Amino acid sequence: MLKLMISAGLVMLAVMQMQVAHAAEGDAKKLVEQVVASAGGEEKLLKVFKFRERVLITSTPAAPVTADEKGNRTSVVQVAGEWWLGTTKRGKDKVRVLAWAWSLQILLDPKSKVEAIEDSTINGKPVLGLRVTESIKEPIELYFDKDQKQLVAIDYTDTRHIFSEWKKTEGGFSYPTHVAGYRFTNKTTRTTSDKQWYQTDILELTPLPDVPAELKGK
Repeated sequence: MLKLMISAGLVMLAVMQMQVAHAAEGDAKKLVEQVVASAGGEEKLLKVFKFRERVLITSTPAAPVTADEKGNRTSVVQVAGEWWLGTTKRGKDKVRVLAWAWSLQILLDPKSKVEAIEDSTINGKPVLGLRVTESIKEPIELYFDKDQKQLVAIDYTDTRHIFSEWKKTEGGFSYPTHVAGYRFTNKTTRTTSDKQWYQTDILELTPLPDVPAELKGK
């Protein structure tokens, strides 16, 4: 009798765990649908684009960009593919993963396992989170505004990247014009340094139909 009771208890526990897992999958799927819809739908997610920026490695936030700001870097990005600085292919895998996540395309990739994570706050703002694994080497977490479902931050390896000052292209593609990165002092507790590590201000962004011919094969 005792063995039967233990067996029944184990079965019930397994069923409950499956129900929790299915509920979590449902929450993640729903949030993915909401954030993609908030961005204008899948057709408005960036795939290939060119952008000009002012990127600075500085612990002190720089003054806002001015109308005549020239910036110091121009890039072409193929989401989930390559990144070119001018005509030179960028070799760092980390930045390509960040661009993939920033575009939200990573959430729709069939190789991605997407899970809802515990609600939290970033800069005093309530956020909802999604963790992506399997399609990348290390997990990456994306956080979204609880009300608008707009991307607020990305946690990846040793850094939190915070997005703000959103704009839209003439074609309706949304992008943040300001990004600030903060190193983690304790990733387990999600504690970041008080001082930023870098900032980038996007001065101009243009979606492209394809990778420019002069960059293909480089």
